[in-house]
Amino acid sequence: MKAPFRFPSLLFSIVCYLLLFMGISVADVSHPNSELGEPTVVKMRYVVLDIDGVDSAVQNFTMNLFFSAEWMDPREAHGGDDPVSKDLSDIWHPNIQITNRQKIFKTMEDVAKVHPNGKVEVVQRVWGDFSQILDLKNFPFDSQNFDVTIVSVGNSIDEVQFSLDKELPSGISPQFSLPDWEIKGHKAWSHNTSVFEQMEKTAMFTISLEAKRYNEYYIIKVILPLFLIVAMSWIVFWVDPEQAGTQIGVATTSMLTLIAYRFSIDNLVPAVSYLTRMDTFILSSTLLVFATLGEAVITSVLTKHGKTKLATRMDRWCRLIVPAGFLALACHVFLG
Repeated sequence: MKAPFRFPSLLFSIVCYLLLFMGISVADVSHPNSELGEPTVVKMRYVVLDIDGVDSAVQNFTMNLFFSAEWMDPREAHGGDDPVSKDLSDIWHPNIQITNRQKIFKTMEDVAKVHPNGKVEVVQRVWGDFSQILDLKNFPFDSQNFDVTIVSVGNSIDEVQFSLDKELPSGISPQFSLPDWEIKGHKAWSHNTSVFEQMEKTAMFTISLEAKRYNEYYIIKVILPLFLIVAMSWIVFWVDPEQAGTQIGVATTSMLTLIAYRFSIDNLVPAVSYLTRMDTFILSSTLLVFATLGEAVITSVLTKHGKTKLATRMDRWCRLIVPAGFLALACHVFLG
């Protein structure tokens, strides 16, 4: 069952609207099947050569993509033995645009290869940035889809329909230059989608790559050191409450270490408007270390007022409750 199509962003809708209604046009001829009253089927094929990078904060990715479009146009049939090249401006063609592109570069000329039987083929290779909404709530244990959506500008669904070429295979490179993502698979499908509710549906073709983030780096570089910093603050529970200076000193050092560490890992955590799993864990760790500082202050006050036994009892309770609570919290954040 195909996954429901999601628009990459509001930018997607705006771009589609501008492309469809602000004067971008193709050669002033009817599509090949207009006399038959049927849409022209454009067969799509693609090869994803590479994904160079993913910017979680900016919500985009950089892709190197090859694709081809093929359709039948009996009007272009000729008596030659070999295909001939024609400029796209001289023949009818679907005006293919990538809706979620931001800045891309084409590496091939806008020409068509016309076969003797009227089959027309256009190939193109593009490289650049594409917008993509990323749901980072599960960061760094998240999986994402990187989508490229193609539309034929200026053509209704009665004129053009896309389909995946079943005769020639599509695929992806066996290796990508992404250091922190694993590409799990790919799929493509054609669909008729309205950009806005009031607009007519438009034929689209979406290429989607399924990716999973490598989380080992974040476990070693971020999560494990945080565990150690928080565990360091638990030393106060084993220090004699009569040594208030030592207790408060250990708790304060742990807090300062955690604050400094948060600054050092700030560039590793995506800057988004909501809390990710990593944000929740870091915030919880900070509050827990602050709580140990508060416990150290409370036990020192109790000792000063002659309630050493109660202070010692509090430390003993915290030796079990705080580590157990922190482990339960970590399991809830990362496994819940």
